[in-house]
Amino acid sequence: MNYVVLDLEWNQANGITEHEVSAIPFEIVEIGAVKLDAEGKRCPAGDRNPAEGAGPKSEFSQLIRPSVYHEMNQITGRLIHLRMKELKKGRPFLEAAQAFFAWCGEEEHLFCSWGSSDLTELQRNMAYYHMKPLADGPLAYLDVQKLFSIAYEDGKSRKSLAYAVDFLKLEKDIPFHRALSDAHYTAKILSRIVAERPQALRN
Repeated sequence: MNYVVLDLEWNQANGITEHEVSAIPFEIVEIGAVKLDAEGKRCPAGDRNPAEGAGPKSEFSQLIRPSVYHEMNQITGRLIHLRMKELKKGRPFLEAAQAFFAWCGEEEHLFCSWGSSDLTELQRNMAYYHMKPLADGPLAYLDVQKLFSIAYEDGKSRKSLAYAVDFLKLEKDIPFHRALSDAHYTAKILSRIVAERPQALRN
């Protein structure tokens, strides 16, 4: 079994000039993911991923061309350092999502994310585009933010990704707040939990 560590960036209505679409209040604009094996180690890089914009097979990275919100929310833009001009070069959501699931592969895998909102929004965006759900019932996944708290703190607090990186003294080798970089750090934290506190995974 593999761990697919996922991070998403999304945009939303820009206040006065755009109205929120209730079926998709947050439109995904970037998918980033890192694949770990059952021991929490990076899967072999192998050849480069055929998906546009993707790196080695242990990583997936893709910008998504917006079709719902055509202006960048000011707060979102400052946080994720993306501009609409860049996003227009991305792939449509359907193509990007299909490429992502193809990259995940047919081998059994478990989705992992920092918090639960990424998988909630992924499934909401998929429903908007009439894609088949990820599961017939509740989706099994690992909330690495919660596991970090169980493994190293009180099990109740929910700290930021940057806090956890500093707590574990992990190298900050790429900037935060882009999908692949946040997936990269989340994967590093999960690797430490698997190696040092595997009992936390029982939760």
